[in-house]
Amino acid sequence: MRDIFLLDDVLRKVTSDGADLHRNEIKKGFAAAKTSYSSISKSLEDYIPLINQILISCSFQPQAARLDKPLLFSWISGVECSKTKKLKYFESEALMFELVLSLSTYALCESNLGCDLCVSGDFAQALKKFAKATGVFQCLGDDLLPGWMAKSKQHAEMEKESLAETRVGVSAALTSLHMAMSQQMAIAAILVKRVVPNYALVGKLCLGVAVELESFVSTMRSKASVHMARLEPSFLTLVTFSINVQRALSLYFLSRHLWNSSEFGVAISALSEATVAMRTRSSPTGRGLPEIEEKGPLQVLSREVADFRLHMECLLTSWEKDNSLVYFDKVPPSVPSDKALKPIQLNKIDEFHLEERDHLPFSIPGAKSNVASASPPPSYNQAIMNDSQIAANNRNRSDSDLARELHEKLNSETDHSSFHGSA
Repeated sequence: MRDIFLLDDVLRKVTSDGADLHRNEIKKGFAAAKTSYSSISKSLEDYIPLINQILISCSFQPQAARLDKPLLFSWISGVECSKTKKLKYFESEALMFELVLSLSTYALCESNLGCDLCVSGDFAQALKKFAKATGVFQCLGDDLLPGWMAKSKQHAEMEKESLAETRVGVSAALTSLHMAMSQQMAIAAILVKRVVPNYALVGKLCLGVAVELESFVSTMRSKASVHMARLEPSFLTLVTFSINVQRALSLYFLSRHLWNSSEFGVAISALSEATVAMRTRSSPTGRGLPEIEEKGPLQVLSREVADFRLHMECLLTSWEKDNSLVYFDKVPPSVPSDKALKPIQLNKIDEFHLEERDHLPFSIPGAKSNVASASPPPSYNQAIMNDSQIAANNRNRSDSDLARELHEKLNSETDHSSFHGSA
């Protein structure tokens, strides 16, 4: 990135060299034997404002910005999977491409850190990481990408050759996905407490997770079908699995709430529906869980699934026995609509705003008269046209009250202090 623009000596050293340093750190971080997402995320935090500053400077002084040698940014997708072992590089001359890929990579790093924290049991901090990733993807999908794509006269033709991270639909879908992940951390934070949880609230939160995951799938299908086909198939299987598990959990927690409220018959009906939802589906479009294959991506979850199924079967048998001997409550064939839960979506988002530094004054050094007449940087349409050529070459109380209370708890408590609501 050195010598991208004709800046005076001081500005060249402060901006170009600084950006180079951080970009090299990012590159080394991904090339290391063990990836440190924390270090890469920090480097991206330092790098993104510099790229944005250069971009802003160009927009303020389009006539003064000059390239003194070809500029090409190269990235590998962090979302798409390759069907071959050979890495596929996506390249572009557009500065906005560099900014967008830096931001999406930053969001994915934060997401990976959230996963690590989840595995270690720190659900409150994991939630914060997922919320931060959500904010970045929302910024991309709602602000940066629509503005960038609006300037393109041929982005429809570029769809097949473009990188997933540069698509509005993909960013919108990933926003929903990470809101679902954040909400799962909120549920986990409630369930690890050594108190009886508010079953109705937890059930509504589980249903909200299912809704967000379904939004991810539907958005990918409707707005980014080309790129959905490039996602890792096992990941999509996991998403489908999670949707059905969350709906089953919602019914399970509803049944516990109803039983505690002495609505025994409806509780048995809800629990029965939950057991059906946890069965392996008979067809790809049928109700239930995807088949857990012996060497498939869901195999690691087979023991937990089996234990949960056994728990529900034993509980259902116990309730049916108690109801037939003691309560004699009528069991409806399905949960009545007035007893069904409605989803709660916390929409945990750590809003992201690009740091906008003062634009840099460009100057043309008199000693470099050979570059004084150099061509301006490529326009967006020129850059996007070059991208297509490069890609072708590289083809080798109320729900609201309860939700608000949970929001306040999650925002104020990071030490896993207890939370217990009432239905």
